[in-house]
Amino acid sequence: MINQSKYHEEYLEKRRKKEEDKVIRIKNRRKLLYSLIIFLQIMSFLNMRSAAFFKYPNTIVKHGIFILIFFAMLLIARIFESQYFYNFIKRLPFFRKRRVIFSYRLLSGKKINGILLLVSIVVLFGMFVGAKLKVPFIPEINGANAWITFGGFSIQPAEILKVAFVINLANKLSENEEKENADILITGLGYLFIYFFLIILQKDMGTAIHYVFIFSGMMFMTKIDLKKIFGVVTGGVLFLLAGMAWIYKTIDIETAGYKALRIKSYIDGLLFGNYDDKLGIGYQVQQAIYAFAHGGVFGQGYANGVQKYNYLPEVHTDFIMGTLGEEFGILGMLAILGSFFMIFIITIAIARDCKNYFGKYLAIGLGIQIITQVIINIFVAIGLFPVFGIPMPIMSYGGSSMLTMGLVMVLIGNLSLGE
Repeated sequence: MINQSKYHEEYLEKRRKKEEDKVIRIKNRRKLLYSLIIFLQIMSFLNMRSAAFFKYPNTIVKHGIFILIFFAMLLIARIFESQYFYNFIKRLPFFRKRRVIFSYRLLSGKKINGILLLVSIVVLFGMFVGAKLKVPFIPEINGANAWITFGGFSIQPAEILKVAFVINLANKLSENEEKENADILITGLGYLFIYFFLIILQKDMGTAIHYVFIFSGMMFMTKIDLKKIFGVVTGGVLFLLAGMAWIYKTIDIETAGYKALRIKSYIDGLLFGNYDDKLGIGYQVQQAIYAFAHGGVFGQGYANGVQKYNYLPEVHTDFIMGTLGEEFGILGMLAILGSFFMIFIITIAIARDCKNYFGKYLAIGLGIQIITQVIINIFVAIGLFPVFGIPMPIMSYGGSSMLTMGLVMVLIGNLSLGE
């Protein structure tokens, strides 16, 4: 009897220690996550202030507003997650019988999945119809009808709906976890086709391609046989390369569209080092590479870069890293990229600790959404990818991008609670 009591006490002590270690691990993980976010936002504002003051001074104040909105979203989420708020709100009649007030779990289930998909279809198709009807607040920008403008601001629905796409996939992947591999792949491809097709209708190829990257990354994390995944990816890559080769060989420079000229410029630059300045298509990439080379290892010093003086176009948006690389050097670039990779690693750790499949796939999808966007942006800037028009998360100017990252970080923060 004594031995049984002793063993029981030891078991309870081990269990208590395990719970304490888990709480400490969650707290440390959240501290690191929010520290990385704060660091990136500080660097974002400093870099924007340097990059935009000469040609785009108005964007500095707006970028500061976007950052404040970002932090307001995180603060509100933290309040909703707190025990004090829960103790207060559960007294109200509507919430009295609810076990969860604010949790990522509220986004799981067939009902919310259907609502998100329906809203996404209506919004994205509405953008296409509005563009065809020449609605004034859906203008053509850089050859795409992907923005809604109002006052001095604009919003890109397809950018924000990346979060809805990840939630849709996480729901379906969690539902199909116990089914055959083919079911998972077919279901995921169905969602991808819907979003991809509707975004292509807006002529927004870059954002549509990012959806493909998100889908591929999430599929890689499922139980699907890696041979099947690599087979699909290899087939897609070969098809893409064949299409690009055909465009390159048959293109008529005098009549070709802007996107076809971008592909020609990309191949010329990647294979032959010729960015075709006469066409002006590869000029951005060429100047970005100059900026990185000029920065070297340690950089020219804050605000001492020269590419922002009318040399590097879109220096405050898609090519924002050109200024950072020139002024902070390779070390500064590594600090930024390392921070994003740390956030990605944290999301994978969160996914590993999740108690349900939906949370697992949601964490994985959000992490992949961030890291693939970072990789695409950098690869475009150094000429390894064609110019897609994909902003650098947090760093680039843009309300839609910052709002999207705010939603992503709110969800990752909530997932990190370990519920």
